[in-house]
Amino acid sequence: MNRREWLKSMSMLAVGAFTAPSLLAVLDAHAAARNGGPAPQFFAPPQIDVVTAVVDIIVPRTDTPGAVDAGVPRFIDQMFKDVYTPQDQQRYLRALAAFEKAAILPFAQLDAGQRQALVARLHEQALAGGKDLDPVSAPAFVLMTKKLAMLGFFMSQPGCTRVLQYDAVPGAWRGDIPVSKAGNGHAWAEETVLRI
Repeated sequence: MNRREWLKSMSMLAVGAFTAPSLLAVLDAHAAARNGGPAPQFFAPPQIDVVTAVVDIIVPRTDTPGAVDAGVPRFIDQMFKDVYTPQDQQRYLRALAAFEKAAILPFAQLDAGQRQALVARLHEQALAGGKDLDPVSAPAFVLMTKKLAMLGFFMSQPGCTRVLQYDAVPGAWRGDIPVSKAGNGHAWAEETVLRI
C-alpha cells in the first residue's frame, strides 16, 4: 500500500466516524416515525399541528400516499429531539414562531387555500433570499421544513417504492433508455425535483 492509498483509506475512516452517528440517528428517527408513538417528544401539540399542516402542503396525498401518511411529522419531531443541536432546535422554534406571526390569523384558523398561499409565498421568499436568508424567519421555517419533509418522505417506504423507482437487486445496466421504459416510469431518486 502506498502513501496515497493509505491517506485515502484514513480519510474515508475519518469521514465515516463523523457521519455514521448522524446517519444512524436519521435512521432511528425514521424507524420511530414508522412505529408511531403516544405524543411528539420535541414539539408541543400546537407546534406539531403546524408542522403537520405545512408538511401536508409540501408533499400532499395524491394517487400515492403523502408525507403525513408516511409519518414525516413524527420523523421531523424525532430529528429535532435526537439529531439537531440545542442551537439548531431553538433556531427552528424561533422560525416557527415567525411563521405563525406571518399569517393573518393563527395558522390553525386559516382555510386550506390561505394555508397553501402562505406557504407558497414564503417558499418563494426563501428561494429569493439565498444565502442572505434570516435563519429565524418565516421563509427559513418553510425551507427547513421542506428539506426535512423531503428527506423523511423519500426515505419512507411509500416514497421509495411508490413514488421513486426501487429495485432492491437491480439487474443489468442499460445505458441510454427513456424514463418511460425504465422501471415503473417514475424518475429515479437523484433526478427528483419537488416544487410547492
